Amino acid sequence: MPKKQDATPDLVRKSPLLPKSGDFIVDHKNLRLQERKALSAIQVLSFKGKHQASAKAISAVLGIECSTQPGVCNSDGKTQVAWNGPNSWMIVANDEEAGRASGELFKTLQDAIGELAAVIDQSHGRCGLRLSGPRARAVMAKNTAVDLHPRAFGPGRCALTSVAHMNATIVQVDDAPTYDLFVIRSLARSFAHAIEHACHEFEGEQ
Repeated sequence: MPKKQDATPDLVRKSPLLPKSGDFIVDHKNLRLQERKALSAIQVLSFKGKHQASAKAISAVLGIECSTQPGVCNSDGKTQVAWNGPNSWMIVANDEEAGRASGELFKTLQDAIGELAAVIDQSHGRCGLRLSGPRARAVMAKNTAVDLHPRAFGPGRCALTSVAHMNATIVQVDDAPTYDLFVIRSLARSFAHAIEHACHEFEGEQ
């Protein structure tokens, strides 16, 4: 059995993006882009034959249904449990919003499912962006081949795909629409710039 990873030290999480004035990278009438700061991002990969048991254990400890179906993300409004590939999930939350101490989400999951799955803290290796507003779907259509029409992709859906030619995870949060976008830290600046650039068309709309 793999040795359990030590709990994440309580380190200050610095944004990988360049400093911005204000809360938003883009703040148009029909479109907003902002960084989701200080996220805990935990990757869970179930061991062979433990997929169903891992999902049940995650559901029990978080009180959020952990789906075994591809492309599903469930949330209680503060913590997201997103399908992230075969036998794998990504669990994301802002610790302050969820009322947890730094590192608590990782420890909770490791204690609950450490015998069923590999639990890996990727908090310092991921960047999260939130794109929202009536024009958000149009911006996303410029950057990904995923069919984001409401008949095909709505709230509670997620996808691992290419966005702006970079590997990313897309989660649709609501019907606004609002999308959460997760990318590895080393690509964060290029990724944010690409999404920001795609928003320029809609600047000045009334």
